[in-house]
Parts: sequence; structure tokens; C-alpha cells
Amino acid sequence: MKNEQIKSNIPKMSVHVSKRNEIPDLVYCPLHYHEELEFLIIYEGDFIMVVDDVEYVAHPGEIVFVNSGVPHRTYSKVPVRSALIQFREGDFIDHDIVKAVKYSTKLNNLAEFKVKIIKNDEIFNAIDGIYHEVNAEKTAYEIYVRSYIYRILASLYRTGILVDSEHIYNTKETQKILPIISYLNKNFNENISLEEASNMLNFDPSYFCRIFKSAIGATFTEYLNFVRVCKAEKLLAKTNNSILEISEAVGFSSVSYFNRVFKKYRNCSPRAYRTTEYKNI
Repeated sequence: MKNEQIKSNIPKMSVHVSKRNEIPDLVYCPLHYHEELEFLIIYEGDFIMVVDDVEYVAHPGEIVFVNSGVPHRTYSKVPVRSALIQFREGDFIDHDIVKAVKYSTKLNNLAEFKVKIIKNDEIFNAIDGIYHEVNAEKTAYEIYVRSYIYRILASLYRTGILVDSEHIYNTKETQKILPIISYLNKNFNENISLEEASNMLNFDPSYFCRIFKSAIGATFTEYLNFVRVCKAEKLLAKTNNSILEISEAVGFSSVSYFNRVFKKYRNCSPRAYRTTEYKNI
């Protein structure tokens, strides 16, 4: 399975858009994954996306939405005409106009699904608009592309597929646990138990577990492991430290447990993450 490094084909934007005739009529793409969100609209024919050995079939007028980091393969049994766009959500969420309204993705919101078949005219037309702008390359087409991507994200928020941070984090439960969240982000490598964390807030452990899961959408252990995996990714990419050294540096008690947790969140082992071959589209 390959981790695809998506190659942008739009100046100054981390966006890849299919060009005319780039996607063959009969589609076959082996198992792969990438960090970008993927959207594929179907004009003609039936397109089949396979995730976890489950087939998702998209028909004309529908959109295939594949989550970041999800291993998937594709094929078709009949000729298909489609358009593809891939981009990193964070590259647009961090833009000033979006930061102003404080939209972002909940920690595990995207993890709640791997692939969706969407019927939404606004998103379909936005992707279609991007496809035609990129292929025509008229003056200021890059601005049109960026505006269409914001329309896609706004529609995903409005329909509840993505969740705005104001709705999630501005709650009494979240305010109560913010100190421990801050502590974990800074001291992720320490051996901190659930009981110790709850004691820091003077909470009963069962009450702590309940409000933590309610506010974050993940258990205490899941959140701590998520933070550790994110830190491990950087060490894997930027250092030559051994897997054992990295697992210890980010706070895992054993390298075997580190391997299991890393694979759960990133769909590959730490070693594969470091050594995998990248494919430019």
C-alpha cells in the first residue's frame, strides 16, 4: 500500500485537480492513502470505491468523499466520466477569513467516517467549477478555485459533515477540562494515568471520564495516544532515531504498544511511515 504524496497543479495552492482525460474511462487504482481530503464527482457511469473491503458505489450526479489518511482503492465495471479534487483542509481553515469565524475540525470528527457518498448540488457544482477553471486556466482562475473550495467546506459545515469549533469547544464541559488538555499537550511523554489527571482537576475519575468524552469526543487514553502519535510523526520524518527511541521519547511504555497505536491512527506501522515509497500524481 502506497502513501501518495499529492502533487499540486495549481500555483501557490496545495490542491490537485484532475485534467481532462487524466482519469481513464475504465478506472483501476490499487490500495493507497494520502493526507488530503478527496472529492470525486461522477458525470457518467458508476464508480466503485473500496474501503475495508466494503464497496461504495457512486452514480451520476453523486460525490465520493474520502477522508484523510483512509486506505482505499477504486475501480469501475463500465466507462466512467468524472472529475477529481484533493486538498488539505488545514491549508484553507488556517486562512484569515476562516480563522475569523473559528471553524476547524473536531479531533475525531473526520475519524467517525472513512468514506461518504454525497448527493449535494452545491458541492457538486463547486467541484465541477474547479475542474473547468483549472482546465481552462483563464485569468484569475486560482482565485475562483479558492472561492469554490471555501464553498465546499462551508457546505460540509452547514450539513454537519464537518463541525465548527465554536459549537464544540464553547461548552461548560470543555472549559472544565481545558487545563488537563493543555497539560497533556505539553507533557505527553510523561507517564500520567487517568486517576492522576482527574486528581489534577479534583474530579472523581468516573465523572472526569464522562465529561472528557463528552467534550472531546474521545476517551482520555485515546486523546493522549493521538497527541503522542502526532509527536512521533515529526520525529519519524525529521530524525534518524530508532523506532524504540521515538516510542520512548513520546511516552509509550513499549515499542510493541507504540506500533499498535500508531497503526490504529495512521493505518501503517511507524517503520512503514518512515520508509514508504511516495508516488507523485
